[in-house]
Formats: sequence, structure tokens, C-alpha cells
Amino acid sequence: MVAADLTILALNGPLLDLYGLPPNSVAVRDFFDFLQCLAERGEFGPGDTAAIVAEQLELARCADRARHEHRRPDGRILEIRTRALPGGGFVRTHIDITERKRGEDELADKRETLRLILDNIGQGFILYDRDLRSIMYNKKLLELTDVPEHLAKNFKTMEESTRFQLESGRLFLPADAPDFGDDIDAKLKYVLDRTARPNRECIYVRPQHDGRILEVRVVPQPDGGQLRTFTDITKWVNADQAVRQSREILTGVIDSMPALIDVRDRDGVILLTNRSFREIHGASPTVPDRGPTADRAESLNRLVIESGQGVPFFEESGQDAKGRRRDWLTTKMPLTDEAGEVTHIVTVALDVTARKRAEEELRDAQASLIQAEKMASLAQLVAGVAHEVNTPIGVTLTAISHLDEEVVKIRALFDANRVKRSDFQGFLDVAWETTRMILSNIERAANLIQSFKQVAVDQASGEQRVFDLAAYVDEVLLSLQPRLRKTKVTVTTDIPPGLEIDGHPGSFAQVLSNLIINALVHAYDEGQEGRILLIAEEASAGWVTMRYSDDGKGIPPDIRNRVFDPFFTTKRGLGASGLGLSICANIMATTMKGSIALDSADGPGTRFLLRFPMWVKDA
Repeated sequence: MVAADLTILALNGPLLDLYGLPPNSVAVRDFFDFLQCLAERGEFGPGDTAAIVAEQLELARCADRARHEHRRPDGRILEIRTRALPGGGFVRTHIDITERKRGEDELADKRETLRLILDNIGQGFILYDRDLRSIMYNKKLLELTDVPEHLAKNFKTMEESTRFQLESGRLFLPADAPDFGDDIDAKLKYVLDRTARPNRECIYVRPQHDGRILEVRVVPQPDGGQLRTFTDITKWVNADQAVRQSREILTGVIDSMPALIDVRDRDGVILLTNRSFREIHGASPTVPDRGPTADRAESLNRLVIESGQGVPFFEESGQDAKGRRRDWLTTKMPLTDEAGEVTHIVTVALDVTARKRAEEELRDAQASLIQAEKMASLAQLVAGVAHEVNTPIGVTLTAISHLDEEVVKIRALFDANRVKRSDFQGFLDVAWETTRMILSNIERAANLIQSFKQVAVDQASGEQRVFDLAAYVDEVLLSLQPRLRKTKVTVTTDIPPGLEIDGHPGSFAQVLSNLIINALVHAYDEGQEGRILLIAEEASAGWVTMRYSDDGKGIPPDIRNRVFDPFFTTKRGLGASGLGLSICANIMATTMKGSIALDSADGPGTRFLLRFPMWVKDA
């Protein structure tokens, strides 16, 4: 605390420790000498000491520098706050925020990593809130829809984006749409009425002005928003058209067929090829080098000769004349003479490379949707943090405001030299009560934040660490309290303390959260009372068994074998994605190196059995 004449009125020990100054070294000197001492020790970097001290004095007196950061020579970062005093002078606090800044930098790195991942996936996507305002999208979306990035930043809503695409000719109305002429507003209403707010997950095809074909998947979100993915299916459509065309041409002249056809004699020598064959394998009529499948092809040729029967279509891979990998759908048929003896072998191979690539892209798309589901659960966790912490923080702010008013009153009496014993006693009573209230609520908020923070960090990072199973289950259940509090369902645990797991707590939290939320959605009606029980024990050396059970509706026998299938749900129109239990099975089998199984025994409720090792060894 510094007076108007720069006399130091108060200075605490931690400040001296923070700057590495000996005790009482500047306790009775003015603020100028304090800055002089720091400058001479190199605190503000090299340069003229007098100029540095003058600059720091100006910063201390500057009203618009109420808060700034200072990096010490040892790399630590301090946050310095300056508050002017009514009679001149100021109060300065110095806080070491090095760890907080490091955490902020790490969080920024993770956000940048997520942005790069989203920008480099093969699908375009955009996420809307319940008012159809754009929350986020990736660059692939702009590429697929041919919308310039500098213009996309101006589109806050679906309506604005759709209007632009209609006006610029990037979006076409369906062939069966009415003729609206040049009436953009009518076209906009037509499109939004049919696609803006579907009541369930849907897919439609969108032709582009450049001839490409996009598949648009609309996935409504529980909060009223929606996720839209855009996939370029032009290759798939073209591949399907090519396959249909090849089947039609099969009855025509062999040389006009897109299928690869070769005719061999009994010794395997190629006698005839069609144009497609020569385009792929070259003009030389020799047996193509099929690598590891050569022996298989020879064996199948012998089978055709010996049996006189054809070989149904089978898949094989090989290289073309340019060394590119291709996938084929192949069949072999015999040609016989009048005596029924096989004289030649006809091989027909369809190029299905595009289809195989399309299947791989589809699997990638499914993986992207599963990742989106995981991110959605993190978003719900963040919302829970805000809701839970709001109450203690609100109480704290009210108490601090009241205490501030009391401080102003007693300060006014003190300045006027009119403080009575009763006034001071009343102030102490209020200060005692409010500080107790502030401390209690801040501790409550801190405990909540710490619990939520650990679960959220684990789910976001996916790192492996040692954790106590019982304590961690409690933290996960605390993070689910905002969801559970809206129901009459209670969760009870029976897990021995000290059962330590060296694994992936974030993945385990995802499994446990999905099981409980799945029960809240499917097992109980609104307002119905219920009980979920979690029991865990060390079943055998190095393995843990956890049993989940609830007393809800149970799962009908006819769908029990499908509960772990991706995208299978009985409440798709009510916001369910069908990914919850599928994610659980995937995590338990891959990340947790264990298993999850549905107990199919008859009776009320649902029961799952989870088994996983106490020490996960990553491959």
C-alpha cells in the first residue's frame, strides 16, 4: 500500500519472498526505492535503471493499467493489480499466475488440435443451436458447399446462409418443387419449411451447381439444436451407376464391357482379353502379376477344370500396370466342348475400388459421429458445472456486496471520527457472519469445480493414470447430479475403497455416464422413482468386475441382441442417437481392454456386467 507521496504504508512478507528480497529490506522505504531495488536486480530487464524506474512509476499511477502481467527473469508470470486510494496513492497486489497461464496455454493447444482435426476430416459439418444459429463449422463444409470463408463468417443463422446460397445459385430446389421464378423469399421459405427442423434424424441428397452430389445428414440434438454433416457421395453414385451400366452391357459385345474379361486355356495361357482388361493391365496378353493372390488364382483355375463348375464372385486385390492398388470382384466360368470337357476358363473381374474406398469413408464418417457424441457429453458436463456452481457463487457475491456496504458505512464513521463501540461491534458481527458465509460457499464451489474438472480433463485428454475406483465413481456421479436432480432416480454404490486402477479414467467415465444416462432416457418414465446400483470388486488377480443394475422397464427380449449395435435406438425421434451403448462396447473392448455384456436373465430392470484389468497395457 503506497501513499500519495510514494511512502510505503504496508508491505507483506510474501511480496518480498516473491521477488527474492531479504526480510525488512524495503519495509521502511518509499515506493521509488522499492522499484530502484528491483530494477538494479534486473527484474525489469536490461537498460537504464533511472529510465526503467520512471517508466514503472508511470505505470503504477496510470488509471488504465488497473491490471497487467509481468514476466520475471526466472520465467514466472505475475499478475499485478493496482487500485487507487481515495486520498491518493494506491494498493498493489502481486499474484503468481505461472501455473494458470501454463494451463491456459495447454488448453489453447488442445483447442487448436481439435480445430485441426475437425478441419481435416473428410466430412463437412455445422452445429446449430436451438435457434438455428451457427455455433461451429469446419473448412470442409465451406469447400463442399463452395461458400467463401470470408463470407461464411457473416452468416450467423441457417436462414442467412441458405439465402446466400439460393441467391448465388449454389443451392438448387428439388426437381418436384414449384416454380417460384425469381422470388428468393418464396424459395427460402420452401427450403426452410422442409429441411430446417426435422423431428428426427434424416438424410437427403443435395445436388451442387458444379455437378457434385452431397449427402446431408441432419441429427437433432437434445437441446433443440442440430448437427449437420455433408459428405461428397459423387464417387459412390458414379460407382453405382458404373456397376449398373456394366451389367447392362454384359449382354453386348465383349470388348465394350467395362468389366475385365480374359479367356485362358487349360494351361493358364491368356488367349483373349477385352478392352477394359488391356487398359488396366496393359496391351501384352500375359498373366498379370497378382502378387500373393497368384497361387490362389491358379488353384481356382484347376478347380474349374477338374469340377467343370464355375466359381462364384469373390473379392481380390492386385496392382494395375501403373502399380496402383485396385480391388476386384471376380468370378470364373468354364467353357466346354461337345463332350463336356473344359477347354477354356473365362474370368470376369469388376473393378470395385471406388466402392471399397466409399466403404472406408463411411466407416470414417461413423467414427466422426461417435466422436461428436463424446464431445456432446463433455458439453453437457460443462453445462452441469455452470448450473451447480451458480448457486454458491451467487450467494458469495450477495454476501460480499453486503459486506462492502458495511465497510463503506464504518469507513465513513471512522473518517468522521464518530465510530461508537456499538457501531464497531455491529460491523464485526456482520463481517463475521458474511465471511463465514463466503468461506462456506467458496469451499463448496471449489469442491464442485475440482470434481468436475478432473472428470472433464480425463474425458478430454484420454490419458492413462492411476485412480481410486470408488473415489472416481463418486466424482463421475457428482458430475451427473444436474441430470439426476431432474429425476427421482437415485444411484447407490458398493465399491471398496483403495481399489486402484492403472487405466484410462476418462474412458471409464464415458462408459459409466452413458450407462446411467441411457437408463434415465429409456428405463424410467418422467417422474418415476427408481434406483441404480453399482457394485465392483476385485474378481481375480488383476481383474475387476463391476455390476450395473436398475429397476426400470428392462429391455424386451427381441432387441437384446441389438443393444450394442451402432445407431440402434428405440427413441430416435426423441433425441436419442443410438450411440450410447455402442460407445460403451467400443471403449470397453479397445481402451479398457475388457468387456461389457448384457445380463439376459428374465426379470424387471436391466443389468450389465463389466470386466476390465486393473493394469491396462496399451499396445
